[in-house]
This record gives sequence, C-alpha cells and structure tokens, in this order.
Amino acid sequence: MLLLAGLLAMAGCRDKTPELELVKDDYGVTQRINPNEKSVYLVFTGHYSTDDDGYFENFDGAAPVLEILAEHGVKGSFFPTGNCFRVDRYQQVIRDIIDQGHYLSAHSDRHLLLCSYGDRSVNLVTEDSLARDIQGMEAELEKFGLKKEQYRWMIPPYEHYNQFSADALRRLGYELANPTEGLVTGLDWMGPGEPSYHSAQQLMDNIWQFEQEHGLNGAILLIHAMNYPNRTDDDRLYNHLGEIIEKLREKGYDFKTFHDVIAAEQD
Repeated sequence: MLLLAGLLAMAGCRDKTPELELVKDDYGVTQRINPNEKSVYLVFTGHYSTDDDGYFENFDGAAPVLEILAEHGVKGSFFPTGNCFRVDRYQQVIRDIIDQGHYLSAHSDRHLLLCSYGDRSVNLVTEDSLARDIQGMEAELEKFGLKKEQYRWMIPPYEHYNQFSADALRRLGYELANPTEGLVTGLDWMGPGEPSYHSAQQLMDNIWQFEQEHGLNGAILLIHAMNYPNRTDDDRLYNHLGEIIEKLREKGYDFKTFHDVIAAEQD
C-alpha cells in the first residue's frame, strides 16, 4: 500500500521553474524536489512532550545527528516544534544547527494533529487555532534571529494533513514538504510489539529497496531526531545515519537542504 502510494505521488502534479521542479501530492504538498537530480534531502523532526517532561517525545537526538553530519560533511534540514525551542537544554543545539549552516524551520508550535487519522476529511483545527499555533512557532524561530523568508518551508505536524489544513498553512505564507511516500523511515518512533514497528535494519532495507525500484532522486528522507524510550540505542535510526550517508554516496547521490530550494526559488 505504501509503495503504491509512493508511485501515485511520483505520478502527481509537478510545478516547474527553470531551476526548480517540485513533485506534489494531491494536496499540493511537495514530496520530491528536482526529480532529475541525484540529490537527497535529509530532514530531521522533533517534538517535546510537556506532559511527561520529554520522556517520550524530545529533541535529544539532535546533537548526535549534528555530530554525524559534521563527520560526513553533509548539511541537513531540521524541523523541531516550538516546544523544543522553549526547553533550556536545546538552546545550544538549536544555535549549532544555525551556526553550522543547516536549514532550520519548525514542525508547528505544539504538534497539533490537523485532521483525523480515521477520516482525513474531519478537521481537528480551525483556521484561527492553526494560525495561533503558527504564530507561537514563529515567535520561537525569530528569537534566534530568523526571518520568515528563511524558514518558509515547513513539514506539517505528524506529516498528516488534508486540503483544508494544507491550504490554511499556505495562506499563512508557508510552502509545505513531506517525506517521499513509499519511504517508511518515519516509523522509527514505534517500539517492538506495535503493529507498524520496523527495526532500524528494516527501515534501512526499505530505503535500499525503494531506491532500487524507484530511485531516490529528489527524495525527502525523514528521520526523527528523538530518543524514544521504546527503542534501544542500536534501534534508533539516526544512529545509523553515517551508514546511510556513505551508502547513498556510493550510489552517486549528494545531499541538499531547503536552503537550496529557497535559493532556486529566488533565481
């Protein structure tokens, strides 16, 4: 089913300028960027669950991810929620993301679920409540000296949306991206015994199978920069990031960020 969805997404609508071609899903959300280029967009999301002081959801994987990226000379794109920006222990790592030249935007302010999983047509936010949430997100980003034109590409919370919420976010001035469908690395939060659990090895196998069948040109590859308590260190996908980068390079891919997308938009 996921691979079928991926094929449908790749066959979806395309927006093209001389320097930028965007492959979008049925809601107008970008899922591949310049599909004729052998470039992969590594994206890292995070959220801080305030009800348990970050026990389950956190941004604790960001620092080790930065170390791995630095070791391999790769830039990534980071999308923590506004909650992460308000946590004292993440102030330095957020500054490091900026100072080291990575892309930084956000993943909403408080990680709102925008529409129902059971019936995607059921809205769980109003346009006003979504606007208030985004205002909170913007306030946190701007505390770090960023302007909207620098972070206007974002990933919707939960990577789940419908036409109403996608359009509402665009009216607020955002361009939306989501992981390339058919890649299931975003399941790296589930623990053993859960219905959709995939081990880190199974998630990597999915990357290579997808690459063999469909290629990864312009793919948006999501990894959570989070230490979920239901997974061991070796089962955290980000701990295998170096291996993923090396193998992608062996296959001829390079790496880009949403800084490159914004630059192409301006050409």
